[in-house]
Amino acid sequence: MHKLLFRVSSTVSHFDHLFRILSPKERESGRPPERWLVFLSLFGSVLGWGWAWVGIRSAMYYYESGQLALGSYAIATLTLLPFWIKRGAHLPKLHHWPIFIIMGLTGFTFYNFFVNLGEKTVTAGTASLLGSSLPILTTLGAWLFFKEKLTLLRWGGIMLAFWGTTMTTFKADDSFQFSQGALFILLATVFSTIYGLLVKRMLYYYSSVEITIWSISIGTLGMIPLGHGLLNATFTAPWSATINLVLLGVFPGALCYLLFSFVITRVNMASAFSSMFLLPITSIILSWFLLGELPSWIACIGGAITLLGAYLVNTEKLLK
Repeated sequence: MHKLLFRVSSTVSHFDHLFRILSPKERESGRPPERWLVFLSLFGSVLGWGWAWVGIRSAMYYYESGQLALGSYAIATLTLLPFWIKRGAHLPKLHHWPIFIIMGLTGFTFYNFFVNLGEKTVTAGTASLLGSSLPILTTLGAWLFFKEKLTLLRWGGIMLAFWGTTMTTFKADDSFQFSQGALFILLATVFSTIYGLLVKRMLYYYSSVEITIWSISIGTLGMIPLGHGLLNATFTAPWSATINLVLLGVFPGALCYLLFSFVITRVNMASAFSSMFLLPITSIILSWFLLGELPSWIACIGGAITLLGAYLVNTEKLLK
């Protein structure tokens, strides 16, 4: 038992050093980042989050949306607990608690509930294409609430992306009706946008790792009323579905956030976030390989237009 605890402690110490946030002095010192470590961390986060859409789609055959959200993020919270303890088990300042409650509910409780609900009827690839509208909504939110300027190019990208997103929400038949599942995914993306804008504000006071740990923990508590029947579902589901739930909690639910937090402290944030355009491609490939699913032709065209619009919106950031 003592040997096991020692190994866990050593592992946490190693990862805590890996995910340690650079101070402003360290950033200004010009110390070169560990390029291979940054690349592997970025690759791991893209692969993990890309697979998350596939994992959710697969698990939804055996779990309700609230059950899957609670189960996976309870595991994510337990995964992050040693990192929180290792960093001193700090809590947010009292006057920031209302903001963190909103962040936990929007970024994790409501987001995951509606993503899971949407993926009951929407393929993993289509869901990830709809999720690619997040940079567009975030840019609009920054314009509304943080008074960030939008050039003509970025406005054009926003209009193009909304056109593409609208196409992606259509059903793959001649009726061209909106898909209910797609609308749930879009609603989840709106909640994620609110979370992202609040994160931008809280980064003035806390590290990205601290923000992630607190938000996930609060969000998990918010999922409890939505996840009734989780234990019964776990006992009746096949072991493969339960392993899927565990993996969703450990990797995209916890470690991917830590990996990406490490990346954005080593490279330009705009460059790091530009890699998120690879998520739909990753999800489509994994969905085809693991589930035998492919998005409809209209979803692919709409998704491509959305990605082009998102690229135009972020082009100026990448050039700066």
